Amino acid sequence: MTWKVNEYGVMERMIEQDGKLIVNRQQDVEALIEQNKIEAEIAPSMVGQAAVRKVGEIPFVVAEEWSRECGAGIGTKEFALYCKKKLMDGDFAAFRIKGV
Repeated sequence: MTWKVNEYGVMERMIEQDGKLIVNRQQDVEALIEQNKIEAEIAPSMVGQAAVRKVGEIPFVVAEEWSRECGAGIGTKEFALYCKKKLMDGDFAAFRIKGV
């Protein structure tokens, strides 16, 4: 089987095995992590009167995984709260830009 790459850089491979469809997704996140490091150095703590800031960026494949883990759809309030908790974990510090 060959990997198919979509416009977001997510590689996908589908395999049929024992009557089941197995979908594997992978994404090279090094460029995103490097961009997060750059933004962390130059981004202000707060932006404008609304005090809005970008706290991080999560790769698509990680967002899919976290959505499955928490049982909430991407873009929901529940998913956002779960992401906040995950971003505060040291294992995912590379996805943070500014404090959560």
